Amino acid sequence: MGELDNYYQNCAYPKPRSAKKKKKINGWKNKSDRFCKYCGKPYAERHEVFGGSNRQISIDHEFQVDVCRKHHEELHWNCTEWAQCENVKLRQFYQQQYENELIEQGLTKEQARRDWMLLIGRNYL
Repeated sequence: MGELDNYYQNCAYPKPRSAKKKKKINGWKNKSDRFCKYCGKPYAERHEVFGGSNRQISIDHEFQVDVCRKHHEELHWNCTEWAQCENVKLRQFYQQQYENELIEQGLTKEQARRDWMLLIGRNYL
């Protein structure tokens, strides 16, 4: 690959480097060290509390919880009463935590809430 890079940099019209951002992933490097928050099973997966278009934000701000495969699927499908209730609790918890950190840094409650709305786009409290 080094030869190809060298070629593109030294030709008459160098090919520009890709400016596309790489998506962040949770990876599997330390999966064996993670345990399910609900049942304690090892090899837990990371569940991004704010998924979809906010998945990268969840990874950046660590809005994540370690859960076993069974609980992860249940939280994703949101099909049981427990999963619906738990998703709401997790979202409220991480919003409250985020806003409290901003308030400790000197922002007002209104400024912290506005910052949250710009970040996630929805109020869960």
